[in-house]
Amino acid sequence: MSTYFTIGEISKFFNIPIKTLRYYDEIDLLKPARINKDNKYRYYSVEQFIKIDLIKHFKATGMSLEVIKSILNSDCSIELVLENIKLQSKKLEHKINELTNVKNYLDNLEKNISQNIEYGLDEIFIKYNDERIYMNYDVVSTNLEELDINLRDVILDLEKNNKEAYSQTGATISYDILKNEKKVLYKGFKAFCNDNKNVNILPKGDYITLIFEGSLIDSVNHYKKILDFIEENNIEVQGDFNEVWIMPKIDENLKEKSLVKIEILKK
Repeated sequence: MSTYFTIGEISKFFNIPIKTLRYYDEIDLLKPARINKDNKYRYYSVEQFIKIDLIKHFKATGMSLEVIKSILNSDCSIELVLENIKLQSKKLEHKINELTNVKNYLDNLEKNISQNIEYGLDEIFIKYNDERIYMNYDVVSTNLEELDINLRDVILDLEKNNKEAYSQTGATISYDILKNEKKVLYKGFKAFCNDNKNVNILPKGDYITLIFEGSLIDSVNHYKKILDFIEENNIEVQGDFNEVWIMPKIDENLKEKSLVKIEILKK
């Protein structure tokens, strides 16, 4: 003869909220062994303990309740269990990769913001960087309106193709046009990543760097400050400017106040 336990007792035995047990009943995952017709109290039998343990076990692996239900309804077919274990393992591997990308993004964000604290805003400093891998988008933008529109396409491409959606983005600024015409020309976009299959690499070396807070509308003034620094100190540079968008921000008046890093490699 079975021993029966109330829903409250089962909740305490298995550390499962009563609300959850009632939900399991609603979706036919775990029905009470019997229900008192007079007071509608739910009672569970000791024989159901193993089923509850299995539900908790499979749920701990991240399996959905729908999958758990199908496994239990198949009398725990070893083939079905194995199939779903493999499927869940792949899902977890994908999730781990996704979380790794998020962590890398946050680590880079912390690093860049720490540089702001260390060197100060709108101050020129020289910093050594290791090689950096990036995905390149050859899209020319002659003004900020074009830049905003083109950037939408880049971000959509990153999201659509799952290309490190949490990567830090930036742009390539023509050094020659900036120096000779005093204009900011965006030659393309960069999405920094950890994928070694990407062949685009920013070389290691010392970079003349400046971090500013504000709108890209005012960026030409910051570039001019670096150009003056290069000329005054007779520094030779190579390549174009990198503009890295550290973090978007706005002030209390909804005016852009983003953190932006600009840099160029010394010869």
